[in-house]
Amino acid sequence: MAVFGGTGRVGRRLIEYASQAGHSVRALVRDPARLRGTVPESNTVTGDVSDAAAALTTIDGAEVVLSSLGGAGLANPGTAISNGMRNIVAAMTRSGTRRILAVAGSGVLDDPRGGIRGEAPDFPDVYRAITREHMGTWEALRGSDLEWTLVCCPDLVDGTRTRHYRVEANRLPQGGRSISVEDVADFMLEQAGAPSYPRLRVGLAY
Repeated sequence: MAVFGGTGRVGRRLIEYASQAGHSVRALVRDPARLRGTVPESNTVTGDVSDAAAALTTIDGAEVVLSSLGGAGLANPGTAISNGMRNIVAAMTRSGTRRILAVAGSGVLDDPRGGIRGEAPDFPDVYRAITREHMGTWEALRGSDLEWTLVCCPDLVDGTRTRHYRVEANRLPQGGRSISVEDVADFMLEQAGAPSYPRLRVGLAY
């Protein structure tokens, strides 16, 4: 498995759970010391997702890609998330790897009233900038011919791996307000092995 965003909250759980399940994990990280003890040094690629060559090295030979890329912050997230996904998609196309699961916010899901949640007039302003970045992730994926699933989350909280959560294609489960980073990682690993939502956004919440 190739992991991007492995030093983040979801990414660390992805690596932990994948390793526990016996999967070989290769992770791209700017500072390999941050993954010491979780990923063998030989399985870390030093670099940044903006580096096309580093992305290709990370993905080459992997059966599935797991991405939990994060931004610099809500107010000014930068473009690392959307540009990073474009690089990942290009690298997957070159390497022949087909399956990818990525994380985004729930603003990219369909609004029950029509349109996209992040474009609704009452969508919280504080999340609009990061939602635009996540829209870039979705656009990169749906513009490809890859076998993708975009896992879309409301508030991410630290908790436990309950394995009890609601899932809905293209929409946020009604009343859903939060999901733990542990259960997001759990869902992604489950779907990596047995995909049920090909080329779909998926709302995940309690």
